[in-house]
Amino acid sequence: MVDFFEIDETKKTVKILNLDDFSVDDLKKYIEELNQEIDRVNLEINKKDNFKKDAENYFK
Repeated sequence: MVDFFEIDETKKTVKILNLDDFSVDDLKKYIEELNQEIDRVNLEINKKDNFKKDAENYFK
């Protein structure tokens, strides 16, 4: 997603893009990269949920 985003590391935020500046091909590539990022985030959520469940089971 480096192609599209400017990241503010101190605030952990991403600047908003002006989509008018992109071609249709660029927008499709952007969607593809966003979907990959969503998948990555969902994997991290699942990993943390599993870790939490394991910890809860350990202390039961």
